[in-house]
Amino acid sequence: MAMWSAKEIVLWQEAVYYYELGKYEQAKRKFLEVLSHEPADEIALYYAASCAFYLEEIEEAEMYAKAAVKSGTQKEICFALLGAICIEKKAYVEAEEWLLATLHENPRNAGVMAQYAYLMLQTGYEEKAKHLLAHAQYLGHDDETVLHYQYFFQRAYEQPMEQEETIRSYVRVAGNRVDKLVKLGLLALDQEAYREARAYFTQAYRMNPLDEHLVQVLERLDKLIHPMNWPERILLKTGGPSVWWIMLILCLYILAKLHWYSSLMTVGIFAILVCGYFWFSPFLYKWTCKMARRG
Repeated sequence: MAMWSAKEIVLWQEAVYYYELGKYEQAKRKFLEVLSHEPADEIALYYAASCAFYLEEIEEAEMYAKAAVKSGTQKEICFALLGAICIEKKAYVEAEEWLLATLHENPRNAGVMAQYAYLMLQTGYEEKAKHLLAHAQYLGHDDETVLHYQYFFQRAYEQPMEQEETIRSYVRVAGNRVDKLVKLGLLALDQEAYREARAYFTQAYRMNPLDEHLVQVLERLDKLIHPMNWPERILLKTGGPSVWWIMLILCLYILAKLHWYSSLMTVGIFAILVCGYFWFSPFLYKWTCKMARRG
């Protein structure tokens, strides 16, 4: 970078600034401008790959990451990114190879150890996953990436108290403000605090309006907290549709056995009305939203 012009240095600083804010579309454009001047710059290639990965441009991310591996010596971070890319592609064998290559470069990389642990969890090797996560926590219990995967382990094993503690720790150490807000939103969702979750996801969306996942989550939350959908909220808070279907069938069976046919008919009619409401309410919700936009 010592040979760069002042303009190129400013361009680099702008690229890193956008990247750290989580504005990956703008950051990627800036890094590609850097690469137009220095096509073999391994760090710029890595950042371009990372931006493309966050933007879900997986093939492009893989291309830049492999170019970064060929261009320089920063193999550890590039191998780790390629591992994440292959996990996203569901190429799990290849992902394991890249993660093991990363750990060969640096056996004490706690974040990659945690990522490898989560890969093992995803592919059904639970005992190995637990062992690897414990080792990752030993290497870096306050590491941002370790806490990230620790949280998803706890979600997989339904440990709400531990999840909350992990999120608090993650928010304290994480650098990505958007990801902090998303994690807090997920925690609020797990606690069924839907309005609080929406507030967090809205803040995240304002910082990264190009993220389609955030748009989808906000649309789902808007629907969930709408007054018309209060029966759905009750349904979710009391075990979900499967629990209610089991209770309904059991109730009808007991009433039939007791020969309480009037009660049986009342419960049956009520169930039909509720099912009708759940079937009709999405159409009514869309109509009311459309009318509200027109107004």
